[in-house]
Amino acid sequence: MKLFSLLGVVIVETGKFTRQTIYDLMLNKAVLLCLSFLAIVGDLYGQKVKRYTIEAQYGAILAHAQDLIPVAQSNPYGIELSYQWLSMERESWLACQCFHYLGLHLSHHNFDNPQVLGTATSLSGSFEPILWKNPSFQVSLSAGMGISYLSRVYDEQTNPDNNFFSAPISFLLYLNPKLTYSFSDNWQTSLVFHYNHISNGGQSQPNRGMNFPTVGLGVSYIPSNYDFPRQERGSVRKKWNAYMEIFGTFRDAPGSERRQPVLGLTLGTYYRVGKVNGFGLGMETNIDRSLTFDGEETHGWMHLPFLSHHFLFGKFDFSQRFGYYLHKPENYQPDKLFFQRYVLSFRIVERLRVGIELKTHGHVAENIGIRLGYGF
Repeated sequence: MKLFSLLGVVIVETGKFTRQTIYDLMLNKAVLLCLSFLAIVGDLYGQKVKRYTIEAQYGAILAHAQDLIPVAQSNPYGIELSYQWLSMERESWLACQCFHYLGLHLSHHNFDNPQVLGTATSLSGSFEPILWKNPSFQVSLSAGMGISYLSRVYDEQTNPDNNFFSAPISFLLYLNPKLTYSFSDNWQTSLVFHYNHISNGGQSQPNRGMNFPTVGLGVSYIPSNYDFPRQERGSVRKKWNAYMEIFGTFRDAPGSERRQPVLGLTLGTYYRVGKVNGFGLGMETNIDRSLTFDGEETHGWMHLPFLSHHFLFGKFDFSQRFGYYLHKPENYQPDKLFFQRYVLSFRIVERLRVGIELKTHGHVAENIGIRLGYGF
């Protein structure tokens, strides 16, 4: 916990920040709280497998618009240090009905374009369920989030070509399929495909964000390994599930010094297929108070039906939602008909969930928000 407090002090005391940047950092506290939660949870369980990893990465930048292509012609490379733990306790198993690692990661990526793109130094937390395992090999899927410090960002005068980044403190999200080979009781090697996304979550403009997939080769040391105990699955939850969510975030309002809230309500349902998949649909309504039209505030109401897919791991639900703008203000994303939301939620009690989300249009991130859900 001291690590996160110290990080906050260093950020505030060493940088020159505007009032808006300090406000943006307040939202980043949500990420720090998530990382702190992972650190606390890791100390709650008794018998743990600890894993220390060093990994080298090499990849490419995806240009999701024509004007980004000239700047995206480079190959990011980096290094990552990780500390992970896996609990053998029954309580940990029931959290996702699988064995899983929780972890903390420190990474540094060079975008191979020092004058325009610079580097990214990131601190993140991860959740990595093991999908399949035999004595030598295992397949897992790691998902994580954190914060990144970017050395080069957009500036109208000194760096106008960098439309990927506009805030030095930004969000990092990633999804990483992983193949691991154990060549002794204490040593492993892994081949990892990383899909990384960095953006400021709509906190400042331009907010194009960067998607940069990389391939990683890592070596891990496990001081004390254990045989995985046999665990019986918990009771199978019902096939049909209905839920209600309230959500919110803040967006820049043109001509205003203060950011304005976006608040919404979602009603949805999904049908569980197999052990970890669900398919569903829903409807959300939200009001965006940041919208203006000719200097006058509009009502800002939007109505958005969507289809969804859910990865279901016990108390965790990672949903991907593909929606259509049934109704929206004329001045909001006039060239967009569809959107996506990526929502990671955790069931804290029997029916209550909390989560964090990312809204995008294709590869372009719009904002990050928080959700509170109730299951029926």
